Amino acid sequence: GKKVRKINFVFLFLLFGFVELFAGNRYDMKSGIVEYEIVGDNGKANGSINGTSKLVFKDFGAIELVDEKTTQIIAGEQETERTVSKIVKDTLYTADFDDEIIYSQKLVLDEDSSIQNIKNRESFTQMGAKYLGTETILGYKCDVWQLGEDKIWVYNSVPLKQISKSLGVVQMQIAKTATFNIDIKDDKFKLPNFPVKKIEAIIGGGEDEAEYANPVKR
Repeated sequence: GKKVRKINFVFLFLLFGFVELFAGNRYDMKSGIVEYEIVGDNGKANGSINGTSKLVFKDFGAIELVDEKTTQIIAGEQETERTVSKIVKDTLYTADFDDEIIYSQKLVLDEDSSIQNIKNRESFTQMGAKYLGTETILGYKCDVWQLGEDKIWVYNSVPLKQISKSLGVVQMQIAKTATFNIDIKDDKFKLPNFPVKKIEAIIGGGEDEAEYANPVKR
């Protein structure tokens, strides 16, 4: 369903984008604000995806908010979506603007996983990622990694560019502005005033709809 696809994209970014919850700091910098442009092709007739995303984090990633807005055109029909997700330590909150609900869930890594620190070179290699060298984005020297058909450009553990391919959808997210190690006010991390529903913890980041437990009222 639509919600699963939306949550999947958030998870692609968060999990492939270095969710590192149990091994110290998630990012190598104290704080940051990165604004991205999103462009894509959904593989259907006259289909396109355009949008923006904003990443705000502080305390080395202990608190993080991603606000993403996308517009898809499929066969002439336009659909606009907004997703706001927030991480507070080991809990992910995802705001659904269609249903005006915030889904809350614990983020846990698979117990068998040796990937405790997904931001360093050794763990990328453990994941089977291939190191492609360095490239500069906005004046920041990024490491470039490829995992399957996905590529990601990382500066001090913060993704500045990502190209993902899944189910015929090709999507690129690239930073247009990036500022780090600044004071960020708490109001930058506010979620919408929606009721919160708890979802069971998610292990890993697969694409299988069955992994996503039905929301339960609490």
